[in-house]
Amino acid sequence: MTHFWLSPPENPDRYVLGNVHIPRDLCALKPGPDGWCNADVIIENGAIGAVMPTGTAPPDLPFTDAGQSILLSGLVDCHTHLDKAHVAAFETFTPGDLASAIEAMTRQKQTWTRQSLAARVEFSLNSAWAYGVRAMRSHVDGSPGALGFVTEVMVEAKQRWQGRIDLQLSSLANINYFEDDQFRDEVFAQAQIQGRFGAFLMGQPDLLLRLIPLFEMADAYGLDLDFHVDEGLDPALKGLEAVAYAALQTGFKGTVLCGHCVALSSYNRERRERVIDLALEAGLHFVALPSSNLYLQSRTPDNVPTLRGMGPVARLAARGVPVSLGADNVRDGFCAFGDFDPMAVLNLGAQVGHLHEPARDWAGLITTNPARTMGLKWNGKIETGAPADLVLFAARNSGEMNLRGVPERIVIRRGEWLNVAPPAFSELME
Repeated sequence: MTHFWLSPPENPDRYVLGNVHIPRDLCALKPGPDGWCNADVIIENGAIGAVMPTGTAPPDLPFTDAGQSILLSGLVDCHTHLDKAHVAAFETFTPGDLASAIEAMTRQKQTWTRQSLAARVEFSLNSAWAYGVRAMRSHVDGSPGALGFVTEVMVEAKQRWQGRIDLQLSSLANINYFEDDQFRDEVFAQAQIQGRFGAFLMGQPDLLLRLIPLFEMADAYGLDLDFHVDEGLDPALKGLEAVAYAALQTGFKGTVLCGHCVALSSYNRERRERVIDLALEAGLHFVALPSSNLYLQSRTPDNVPTLRGMGPVARLAARGVPVSLGADNVRDGFCAFGDFDPMAVLNLGAQVGHLHEPARDWAGLITTNPARTMGLKWNGKIETGAPADLVLFAARNSGEMNLRGVPERIVIRRGEWLNVAPPAFSELME
């Protein structure tokens, strides 16, 4: 049960959520000397009626003083794997790197049942809901031999959660499998329903030649693309360059999301800047996945950590590239840790990625940036006419947010304060 540090408004249909701190990238008001937009937010019939400077809200409206608590729009995660989540609750995985994890999960997924998968997905979505997530994208195993019911269960979850969490789906398979005409046709048929598809790119030969037909196919039918790219520290990996060249050569008009891009951090400065130039020209979007990338890079059975890495978030943001953070794998063969809490992901990513600016300035990594990448109807800006789908945190500034990377929060949906908490572990049963 949620323990509010504030009393909920008596009438959730019309009230002022006053004296809040909103990150400047999420608000049209002029920031104060402390860098925050100090605001009174009028909530009317499930929407934001107005955003006004603190102290200027009409005095006749019921007023809840938030005491300068941080207010964000509903959280968004554009890269997850709900189908794999929490399998480590039922199986112990031998320590290993990415290749070992792929092999282990390929075997383990053969033990899935429709019932166990549905339970894990529901547990994950209930967790995300309690943390204030309003939208997320999940990859769905689309490799040859994938269990036939996986996509069905994921589509059922998407429909069941409609109106609470906007769940997007994207198939995922090694790009080598697209050489098979039947497989490609099956993926394409599903993509036309889901609106997007993706592939795993990790040092395969002739990537540009393999990618161009996929770009042409997606462009012809108005589909987006979502790739796992260069998930390793080897500077010889060139998948990101191939994606950019494919987008430019085909004149692709959809959104291309590139997840991981760990190798970009291993390039020398000159090459990194050149590849980022290409990404900008091609209009690519990025998402970094700190938890699983830290967990897998240079991981060996002798458990002696040497190298660690994730995509260069700060540099991409400085260059104006759309970049987000995502939870990626949660408690499975790829990562034994994590949860579907974007605020926890931001806290870890800020430390690992050396995001030295105040936490206030990185809120877009889990709100507006992924909303843009996913093409959501609401861009996440807290402004007049937007849905009153908000998250209020028991932290008043960046320092307090850093002190408790997962601060207590109040999840607000359509203006109503939800009394929700993550599901009990006992609910996750085979």
